[in-house]
Amino acid sequence: MGQLQLICDDVLTIEADVLVCPAHKHLIRGRGLSAQIYDRAGEALVSECSQLPECPVGGARITSAPNLAVHYLIHTVTPQWSSGDQWGVKSVAQLRQCYESVLALARERNLHRLLFPALGAGTNRFPHEMAAHQGLEVLHDAQPDFSLLTVCLHTPAALATWRAVDQRFFG
Repeated sequence: MGQLQLICDDVLTIEADVLVCPAHKHLIRGRGLSAQIYDRAGEALVSECSQLPECPVGGARITSAPNLAVHYLIHTVTPQWSSGDQWGVKSVAQLRQCYESVLALARERNLHRLLFPALGAGTNRFPHEMAAHQGLEVLHDAQPDFSLLTVCLHTPAALATWRAVDQRFFG
């Protein structure tokens, strides 16, 4: 059985097979972590992404990871949090689909060490508690298929929230 770990670190410096990149549907430089990844990877990533088809919300695409500590990037288009209005349920399901799409693509490519940010909880404004619950439920179920699943949080506060959710619902 693989390991699932929650850490707080600079996600761009950690070695893994795959780094999951929150993506724009046209696979162009976005905001937040996406911008950092594109800035570090450079023109080679921009060129490779321009050859791929548009990616729907919840979908995933894979590319190389030039100038990064990982071998591949799996790009997934995360939904915008709509503050719990009538579209909130759809957004939660789409966030869950992001994790499922990434894991399916990693299985297809026989990739075993995956590095996730807090999908949806950055510039797309999902509350960390909701993002953690959706992500951790999918990742715990997938744990046997991978050697290491890492969720790398950007702040100690986010890490504390994810750990609390993990302990409460999956501990």
